[in-house]
Amino acid sequence: MQNMSDSTSRPACGVLGAGSIGAGLARRLAARGHEVWAYDLDAARVAQLAPAGVSTAGSARELAQRADVILLALPDTPHILGALDGDDGLEAGLRAGHAVLVTSTVDPATPRALAQRLAPLGVDVLDTPISGGPVAAEAGTLAIMVGAAPAAFDRLRPLLESLGAHVVHVGGVGDGEVAKLVNNLMGSVIAIGIAEGLALAAKSGVDVDRVIEAVSGGSGGSWILSEWIPRTVLADRGATHFAVDLMVKDMGLVRRLAEAEGVPLAAGALAERLFTELRDAGHGGSDFSILAAVQAQAAGADLPERGSG
Repeated sequence: MQNMSDSTSRPACGVLGAGSIGAGLARRLAARGHEVWAYDLDAARVAQLAPAGVSTAGSARELAQRADVILLALPDTPHILGALDGDDGLEAGLRAGHAVLVTSTVDPATPRALAQRLAPLGVDVLDTPISGGPVAAEAGTLAIMVGAAPAAFDRLRPLLESLGAHVVHVGGVGDGEVAKLVNNLMGSVIAIGIAEGLALAAKSGVDVDRVIEAVSGGSGGSWILSEWIPRTVLADRGATHFAVDLMVKDMGLVRRLAEAEGVPLAAGALAERLFTELRDAGHGGSDFSILAAVQAQAAGADLPERGSG
């Protein structure tokens, strides 16, 4: 295994899960000169990465055997635990010196338990949940919230900084997940304000794009307003970068963490309810920004949609 404390080293990387985020990470790593392997239960997803220079592993075990660093880009804890188990599971291929990065948003207890489970093998586990979506994953501009032992973070920092423009070591294993849940709590609440504000602008007959430009420089501005909304709900409502289903899952994680810590969540409870209603209304596979379009329609107005082209 290469010495990853050397910023010039490019360890072989394995990406487990080739959905939109995993695919973006794999392409980014390949573009940076890493040998990259990927595995997904849906083999067609991995095959689509071949033009980017990503090789196909036949199992999670083979992925671990081929790579030095394994990035888990799976939806939730059951998928992670399921990928570890069995003769062809990830754990069967791990060896001392490996590093496993949990890029998923999961309960903080998951990476902590994973670290305890894999420590006897000499494997470092870092929780590295990400924010920014698949576009940022491929561009290397993610925000990455890291929970790790200091030595493991130092060793993997060059790799993480090749994936993210904002990499912060929050604390020990699991602490990165806490930071990510805080991020998604704040983002979900901000999304509600944006949805109501844009609905009000549209119903008032004001140019919504001009309102976004104006507000982005004011106290109502945010990254979601100026970056996410224009490239999702106002561009192509058929494209999903972060699904309502995932937002509902994450807000459930937020609620359970808050309950365990005794923290009341008024706005967070509203966000969980609204996104759950969106899911139940058939929008589970849509980008979470669809809330803005639905809110405008409820007000008797429409938001502009420019199209993906």
